[in-house]
Amino acid sequence: MIRRRKSAIAARAAFAASPWGRLIDSQAAMAAITPRVGRVVELLDLAPGKRYVDIGCGTAAFAHLVAARAGMDEAPVTLDITPGPGPLDAVAWPEKLPLRDGSVDALTCFYFVRRFDDDVLHNFGRELSRVLAPGGAGLVLEVAPVKSERLERWHRKLLSPGTAEVDLRGWGRLAASFTECGFDAIDLVNLGPFVLPPIPRVGVLLQRSPANLSPHIPEACDGHGGCGEGGDCDHGHGSNGRD
Repeated sequence: MIRRRKSAIAARAAFAASPWGRLIDSQAAMAAITPRVGRVVELLDLAPGKRYVDIGCGTAAFAHLVAARAGMDEAPVTLDITPGPGPLDAVAWPEKLPLRDGSVDALTCFYFVRRFDDDVLHNFGRELSRVLAPGGAGLVLEVAPVKSERLERWHRKLLSPGTAEVDLRGWGRLAASFTECGFDAIDLVNLGPFVLPPIPRVGVLLQRSPANLSPHIPEACDGHGGCGEGGDCDHGHGSNGRD
């Protein structure tokens, strides 16, 4: 466990310090990779006066773009597992976030969780649930697996910089990891289309209810973009996904 943690941090640090890493984490590149910033703002109901946190921020440029699009005056709080070239409020491991219980209204995590094993991801989910305020929401976006073994190998190679081990999870595995973490709703969301690179993504919206409601346990999906093994669904994601 300690060795895997050190490897993840070292790989992330090397990537963040590289010219390629700074380019990928730039505001322009992230806006091209995830073009629907307005959709992110809408899903999180992000607005002035709310506390917004981004985890795995890299240069933090995209988090600042999201906050600006929402008309927020206060800068986002940015966390990562290693210092980077951009503004960073704290270095933190995902299993222990330096945030108070119920202190966050909106949270984003873009292309970050593929570097962690299932135990770390589940504990990360518990931390997200702990820090989200009643009525708060968190958005986790990641590259989804595909059915083609050849494409899957290529995608893993493409995504390996900055990641000691690449684990691409579909909707089923992500939903299972976040189940029993304390969320009141776990939903699959569509943020596409994605052109750069043309690889399916999977988005998960994690919500805390203002009231004590029964959790919305996600059902299995047979669609694409990481939901299942085939068939059609109405979730609107990419065309080659699997769990």
